[in-house]
Amino acid sequence: MIDLDGDDRVTIKTLERKLREFKAPAENRLLKLLYCHLPPQTIKGRNMHRRYAEVMRMLFRERELGTLNSSDLEAVDCYIKAVFPFIEEFEKKEFPTKDPSPEQVMRFFMDQQGLSQYDLAKELGGQPVVSNVLRGKRKLNRRQIERLAKRFGVSPAAFYPA
Repeated sequence: MIDLDGDDRVTIKTLERKLREFKAPAENRLLKLLYCHLPPQTIKGRNMHRRYAEVMRMLFRERELGTLNSSDLEAVDCYIKAVFPFIEEFEKKEFPTKDPSPEQVMRFFMDQQGLSQYDLAKELGGQPVVSNVLRGKRKLNRRQIERLAKRFGVSPAAFYPA
């Protein structure tokens, strides 16, 4: 705890004076607005996370559309760099991830390519086999993994459990 008697007051005044010498990050109108309403800080709950995530989505969308002038673009980049670590930290704690299962990898590739179970029946030995694999009732064997890897153009390692 800081004792504000005597020399500490001089130290705080000196610190304030020295900090004024630095270029203030909030010279831009947009940046001031963002820092005022959603300052970079530790995210403490899902509602707070939702607000920050929504603002980040809007900012990324504006960047992609190219509607920002150079000053606003610089401000948005500065804000994103300041806030993103807090969002990432919250998501790691709140939404832990684990490596996907072989079934999840297979489902992902099927969804990406618009394939049905019948489309993979030949590689896996029939539609019932595909269904059982996707429901986790049956594991993929080495030969099936090699066929899937070839079909999807990925390493067979993608289908082996972590």
